[in-house]
Amino acid sequence: MSVKLQKEHIRLSEVVCSRYCQTTLENDIIVPDIKPDILKVLQVSNSIAITQKNIQTDKVYVQGILRINILYTPDNDEPGSVKAINTTLDFNHTIDAKGAKPGMELMIEAECDPAEYTPVNSRKLNVRSKIGFSIRLSQLSELDLATGIDDSTPIQLKGTNLKIYNPCIDAERDLIIREKFELPSGKPSICEVLKFTAKPVSVELRLLNDKAVAKGEIKACALYCSEENSVECLEYTAPFSEILEIDGLTETMSGEIDYSVKDLYYEVCPDPDGDKRVLSCEFTLSATVRAYETVECSAIEDAYGLDFAVELEKTAYSIEQLVESTSAECTLKEQVNIPDYLPEIHQLCDCAASLTVENVTIDAPSVTVSGYANCNILYLAADNGTPVAGFNHIMAFSHTFDIPGITPDCLCDTKAEIEHISCTISSGRCLEVRAVIAIILKAMCPESTELISAINCIEDEALPKPPSIIVYFVQKGDTLWNIAKRYHTSAEAIIEANNLESDLIFPGQRIFIFR
Repeated sequence: MSVKLQKEHIRLSEVVCSRYCQTTLENDIIVPDIKPDILKVLQVSNSIAITQKNIQTDKVYVQGILRINILYTPDNDEPGSVKAINTTLDFNHTIDAKGAKPGMELMIEAECDPAEYTPVNSRKLNVRSKIGFSIRLSQLSELDLATGIDDSTPIQLKGTNLKIYNPCIDAERDLIIREKFELPSGKPSICEVLKFTAKPVSVELRLLNDKAVAKGEIKACALYCSEENSVECLEYTAPFSEILEIDGLTETMSGEIDYSVKDLYYEVCPDPDGDKRVLSCEFTLSATVRAYETVECSAIEDAYGLDFAVELEKTAYSIEQLVESTSAECTLKEQVNIPDYLPEIHQLCDCAASLTVENVTIDAPSVTVSGYANCNILYLAADNGTPVAGFNHIMAFSHTFDIPGITPDCLCDTKAEIEHISCTISSGRCLEVRAVIAIILKAMCPESTELISAINCIEDEALPKPPSIIVYFVQKGDTLWNIAKRYHTSAEAIIEANNLESDLIFPGQRIFIFR
């Protein structure tokens, strides 16, 4: 006779492939015909955006663009003038990913190192940039775990407590944000935009049934040349709020959202007086929403009958249990000296940073996450011959999490984000950079275990009749469950008969068993 089991439906995510790889993108940038020759390169900066990704057998294919901004002093008779070249390079790259199959869940992040460049001549610049890709492929599976029985059959059950990370949603949506930024009074009108950057950040994410309410802000920075031939800097913050329709979301889920700039467009527009004092911008953002549930249950790993024999059917499972999901803030503050070959600072323009997690070290019961922030600092110089200058500065970070129960074979999914970055002038050749970094960590432990999938009662097989009283001396390796199973009683009955305070026993201990 088969015993009717209570079962809980579980979705599991098993990491199939996780790796990091790099490629180098190199190209010659030609000065447009309408631009003057290059006399001196002031700064070459870059940013990356993924536009397409797909999974093939044992491979991941990714496409994207690399945005490049070149600031330079022109070879003409205008002292102190600055010109800019803004261009994009398309790229595609195939990443070897053993075990990859179409339909799997793919997480991919791209980062680019600071651009390197070599002047070829006054109208050509060779630009090189290393691009790094972090990928993680997961395979979703569904199973039904037996957690109890539906009737009063006298069967003893042994459960194992599971805390399972249950991914539910991984959805990507495009958002279009339109804003108009007006120059503050006192700023001269715009002649030419030299550089425009935008960074979207999440402020709040609220999950509802089949909807996600996303609030964020775009931090924009514009460097422009005025009609008086001066270089000016503007900073804006544009808040936004969107309701994303995502089937399957529920209020009980936890979630996170990542933004990236897929495309941006801007143009200089006249104000009501006809002066060029308005920047009309359109941002296309990619918003990736990931939602998950933490399922806690007690699955049956062993069973036996009190009055009859049972036959157990077991199934082997590979389950990633959630050990801990946590986050922390790490504050960095450094005095940064301007390189000797650059002029003194007059006014800060922009301070942006990209983060790289280099190492995740498990030293039970702690996990240390370390990496670096690559700060890109752009400023107006106190030198008419070099009105704009910039440089990169590396700031290392490290944080240790205390995570009871973690083991060296655990998997740690980490993410680092810039919560805040600021830069203040200490002197003409010194800056103070302060950054607040949010580090998010999920620790999961892969376990292979056998759990009960079916219980069959063998009613015609009589159990051997034990003595009414048994005196048993605990052996090394014994547990109360194993002793009770051997003599077809219950652990609770043994505890009660021996006035034990818990189910902890020790070798040599005398136990009375009554039947």
